[in-house]
Amino acid sequence: MSAESARRTKASIWREPGLARLIVSMSISRLGTSITGVALPLLLLDRFGLGVDFGITLGIRLVPNILLGTVVSEVVRRWDPRAVSVVASVASALVAVAIPFAGVLWQIQVLSFLIGLTTMFLTPARLALRSRVTPDGRELEANGLVVTAQRVASLLGPVVVGPVLAFGTISLLFFAEAATALLAGALLVGSFPGPKDEPAPAGGASARRTRKSPLEIPRRLFLDNPRDLLAVVRGDRMVFGLTLTAFTYVFVVGMNSVFVPAFARIRFPDTDGMLGYLIAAMGLGGAVGGVLAGRLTRCAPGLMYMLGNVLEAVCWLFLLLAHRPALAIGLLVAGGILESVATAVYMAEVQARFTERELTHYYSMLLPTNDVFVLLGATVAGLLVAPGRLGVSVAVIAGVMAVPILLLARSFFTPRPERTTAEAPVLAPPGT
Repeated sequence: MSAESARRTKASIWREPGLARLIVSMSISRLGTSITGVALPLLLLDRFGLGVDFGITLGIRLVPNILLGTVVSEVVRRWDPRAVSVVASVASALVAVAIPFAGVLWQIQVLSFLIGLTTMFLTPARLALRSRVTPDGRELEANGLVVTAQRVASLLGPVVVGPVLAFGTISLLFFAEAATALLAGALLVGSFPGPKDEPAPAGGASARRTRKSPLEIPRRLFLDNPRDLLAVVRGDRMVFGLTLTAFTYVFVVGMNSVFVPAFARIRFPDTDGMLGYLIAAMGLGGAVGGVLAGRLTRCAPGLMYMLGNVLEAVCWLFLLLAHRPALAIGLLVAGGILESVATAVYMAEVQARFTERELTHYYSMLLPTNDVFVLLGATVAGLLVAPGRLGVSVAVIAGVMAVPILLLARSFFTPRPERTTAEAPVLAPPGT
């Protein structure tokens, strides 16, 4: 290692140009999202009550990403992901401000759809920007900071709601969300590092030429792009294993969105606020785990990823034996730590193995599929969770979390390939 490389390795990662701004932007954006996640259900309950429309209105936010997620790849392929992030942040702020003025349910449903539309562009674009501000070899440290910042923001969102409602109205929460969106976008304005190793499209300008057939655009969006992504994922066993287990893990996330509230009510009916304590425990563990991941840079990433997931599954199994609130809370803190370590490894390895263009394409296709698995997990949990079936639910959660990891164990020890600008695969649509 050269003296310059050694110096950069020892220097604080916060000194990397643009890194602090991007992390703060992502955390502030997550803070606003978590505020809206509490405010929107409260607004619906206050104005329209509980019913089928309540769930539909909240679920509409997932529709754009599920149906149109691949469009993001095409947009960010043609425009700078930083510009996309800024524009989407401004659009998100305008939508948030409009929500309190919606007088009928269908208007709120349209705005809920638009919230999902802006989020559809924000998340993959900001995730792609990590490659510009992360020094080579320090991906795990940087992503540990990202995970920590996001977990802390998710914890603070519900905390902000209480004081605002105590001294104001629900409408103020949406103005707060708009303010965070604008601030998150403003942090990405101005000088910012450019792409490090973006490969030029094969064949020069001809690679960008669009066929004259009116079917070319939908074909490219819904057939060529997924096929390209699959080819890239299959080309790296580590990414392939990470991607498959990401789907199974978010399935568990969907199950837990139903299981944790049910567990709190069934196991601890006399403990006021137990659900809040359990959610806070997972968030606290997540924040600690992100910091811890950044300090484990000498450990084998594949081993960390496997242990993080398998040991978290063990925590969920032990939860069945927790009949005291303190034990249940402690187990979920431990589970949150392990989850964040595994998440940081996942994000770091994918980032290190993809170019910025590939990274944007990858997340724009991954996130919609993740949403589908979250919905499936929540549906399955709704069928399983019952006072006499907590054991079955926990067994399914732990099994879905750990078994795919163990089956794909060999893939998690695939070394990172040597990547150069010339050798990096290009995700230009085939035949264009």
